Amino acid sequence: MNEPKLKIFSDFDGTITLFDTWIEMGEKFIKDKNKWAEVISSFEEQKIGARECFLAECSLIEDFDLDVFNRIIDSQRLDPQFVSFYEFCTLNSIPFIILSEGMDYYISRILKNYGLNIPFYSNKLVFLENKTKLGLEFPYSDSDCTKCGTSKRNILMNHTADDEISVFIGDGFSDACVVNYADIVFAKKSLASYCWKHNITYQEYQTFGDIRKKIEKLLSSKKLKHRDAARQKRREVFLRG
Repeated sequence: MNEPKLKIFSDFDGTITLFDTWIEMGEKFIKDKNKWAEVISSFEEQKIGARECFLAECSLIEDFDLDVFNRIIDSQRLDPQFVSFYEFCTLNSIPFIILSEGMDYYISRILKNYGLNIPFYSNKLVFLENKTKLGLEFPYSDSDCTKCGTSKRNILMNHTADDEISVFIGDGFSDACVVNYADIVFAKKSLASYCWKHNITYQEYQTFGDIRKKIEKLLSSKKLKHRDAARQKRREVFLRG
């Protein structure tokens, strides 16, 4: 039997980047902060899903200015260890894919700013009314799931072969579903709390430098294996069709 191989999937906002670009956009263009706080609270309490949350936020945006938005995007900084981590993955032939509940427009711009060409899956930002308003499309949603805009679970499962060990890296509420199906989970902030509360095995991290050290140790140990609970969850999904 061939030695299993790693395949890494990672969240973007607050994980690869230091801050959440969409939140910073909202802080600039959403005037009714109380209403916005209600929307976010409803999402975090799982009263509404990501699609409903994002569309509600778009409806609250006022006086949108694309040039200002671009400046917000261009001010974003990556985890200081991320570029070297991605180079480490490339040198070791470890595939790396971004799974994001964020928007394609700013993800592609940020990656380009850093000279990175990384495959990603995300929601699609649509400019309306001569670029004065924002709309959204959800090309990677799941018709059976109203919680997610981008079904990270589906993408991870469909892009992981039987001889691959899936790794997921994340930090927030939008990652809560997919970590149930990943073999190895690196979590921080609210995602770490979620994993602890729901008895999901995870490794805590602060930077991608921490993750690299742990992955190097895993590779040298030659003891890569699937997580039984995650494998069972994946099997249940496939059996449901």
